[in-house]
Amino acid sequence: MLKLASIYKVEEDEDKPLEAVPLTEDKTKKYEIQVSDRVGTINLLERMENVIMYSTGIQDYVPPKVRKLAVEIMKNHDLIKDILGEIRQKYQRQDKDFEISLDDVEEYKKYQILELFRKMSGIISGVRYNRENNTIKCSLTMTQKAQRFITGQYLEIAVEGVVNDILSEWAGSKGIPYKVYRNVKIESLNGTVKNEFDIVIVIRNKFYIVECKSGKNFDDWNRLSEIAVDYGILPQRMCLVYSYATEEDIQSIEYFCEYYICDTSSLRNKIIQMISFG
Repeated sequence: MLKLASIYKVEEDEDKPLEAVPLTEDKTKKYEIQVSDRVGTINLLERMENVIMYSTGIQDYVPPKVRKLAVEIMKNHDLIKDILGEIRQKYQRQDKDFEISLDDVEEYKKYQILELFRKMSGIISGVRYNRENNTIKCSLTMTQKAQRFITGQYLEIAVEGVVNDILSEWAGSKGIPYKVYRNVKIESLNGTVKNEFDIVIVIRNKFYIVECKSGKNFDDWNRLSEIAVDYGILPQRMCLVYSYATEEDIQSIEYFCEYYICDTSSLRNKIIQMISFG
């Protein structure tokens, strides 16, 4: 388990004022976070006490080839979003044989789809394009790791990469310390998981949350808003990356829910906006 950035405990002494003291650097343990509103060292958790925060993403090694593939899928989401929806249904039915029609797809896009499928080695096998009936046939790898990646994890990995690139440029040039963590869990001391976040950004002890939704039918806008209120990060320190967000969705949700929302094409601009003004 990994301690998130500079986590502090509060020590009290009758003869001296409260001060923040760094916890031990032993990275083999989970860390208790004790938060005092009077000190306010942990902005994310200023309303909560006695919780454990740790990243499981640090243990999940992702090879460079897989990270690159995740970014390519994200960049081509508009091209293959309907296909990804069909793949999700195939996994739900445990049906590995896959055939898609390209009848309504422009000619140059057919080859883009075919090329992208051929890059998904380990997830998709036996990719064949049939010119006669204009279809692509292939087989899905029915492992949990392959299913998890292609049905949503690719977006988390790709967004993590984009966020790291932005912060390396933006914060690095200013000498501002930062950390980025993927798959962050917050637990009570008895081990009950209170919340899980896809990506947590830490800049100067300020926490920012990025949630990624790759499915087509997400509409739980109020739940995200309630979580953000609980952690004291509204307004402007939460961003939802929703692959199917329309411009109308974005305007309305940002106005009423007070967190950022973007599709994959506007991701970079929204992250820069969030860390600049949050």
